[in-house]
Amino acid sequence: MAYIPPHKRQSKDGDNDLVPTPSFPVPKFQKRSNLESSTVSESRTRVYNARKVGMMIYAKGAISKWFIEGGSSSTSDGDHLPAGSVRMEPFRRSESFEWRRWGDAFVLTCVPHICSGSLQAQSTPWVSIAENIGDELLESFGNFREEIRSGEIGEELKLSFVIRIGKILFHGKNFSGGVTTRADAESCFGHVGRSFCTNLPDSYMEFILATVIPKLGVYSHQAKEYYHVKVFDKCNPDTSISIKCRVISGQLKMHKIELSQKRCLVVDVSCLDKDLDLRLMLSTKRGLATSVKGDAEKLTSLRQLVDCAILDSNAKGGVRWAMGKKFSADRRYTVIGVWHTNVQTIKTSQLKLRLRNADRFDFWASDGDISNEVTLEVTGINASLIIGLDVVEMEATIAILEETLKLVWDHFLSCDL
Repeated sequence: MAYIPPHKRQSKDGDNDLVPTPSFPVPKFQKRSNLESSTVSESRTRVYNARKVGMMIYAKGAISKWFIEGGSSSTSDGDHLPAGSVRMEPFRRSESFEWRRWGDAFVLTCVPHICSGSLQAQSTPWVSIAENIGDELLESFGNFREEIRSGEIGEELKLSFVIRIGKILFHGKNFSGGVTTRADAESCFGHVGRSFCTNLPDSYMEFILATVIPKLGVYSHQAKEYYHVKVFDKCNPDTSISIKCRVISGQLKMHKIELSQKRCLVVDVSCLDKDLDLRLMLSTKRGLATSVKGDAEKLTSLRQLVDCAILDSNAKGGVRWAMGKKFSADRRYTVIGVWHTNVQTIKTSQLKLRLRNADRFDFWASDGDISNEVTLEVTGINASLIIGLDVVEMEATIAILEETLKLVWDHFLSCDL
């Protein structure tokens, strides 16, 4: 059967939107004291917790923030919102979500004719956003610096500051309006369940490739295909292992092994004057523990899980395993998910822009999604923070952030959802 690229596939019920990522507060899951138990219920609980915790790990002292940008009238003082201008509306694509436990999805909108003067009133929103997160960015980096100095044994830490493009969704509560200030709106909506949907339509991706990228001063443009096998380690139940794989001679082969990212800072920005919103995130990428690298038996177990994978273009995630093959021989490792990704990476002097089509499947929940995603890794900020490991030059860091946010605001936030 001919290969079907991920963006052309359809799930059984026709759903193909991204399962949104939950925001704080993140539930704390207790460890099981008896990891050696082989009962079905405990095994399922461990895998379920690994899926929820292992995919989204937050560092000690992690910071979460949400605020509104734009939407002020031309005669306002910047905090004032025109009466009746801000309201919740049902998200038009919410019916396609496969995970419905978040409740109905709503988006924060600004009435166009009331907010028409906002662009003149606030011509530099990128400056406002950068100033708004400066303290949190410095504090989060301070926490990372302490983690480096404390020497987290067995992990290779790499800092990553990224900007994600998408739409902030509010769940389970509709709100018709009534707030008159930005502070009131943030107080009112700040406690509503929230997620960040990063799935973007094909037309948006085509626009970025054809119109925006030629303006960036690109010096590198690569396209690669990867499979990511997500593995639960019952001896380390608070994280998950991600095995990046390539297809060689028709078989899946291990390329790189990493632990789950650890989030230090997550800032969501509702951009009322734009179609799309922002998520700014500082996290640490964690290489495979040194103890595992030096353990031939552990590496063999992980490699065998990959070698047992069967490429199948009709399967969600593009990969399946025969019955009983999703476990290592000693039952320590369990395959809990798989991603098939096609990524275009565009590099500039300050950015690494990734346009990714991802076909994901969660084996435990039997949920899958196919999505288009755009992420900008601000390598200039990464370098600025690392160079200033002892004394952070926040002025230079904020300048890079403002420049990047201006680029994003001008070129990346218009889209017909």
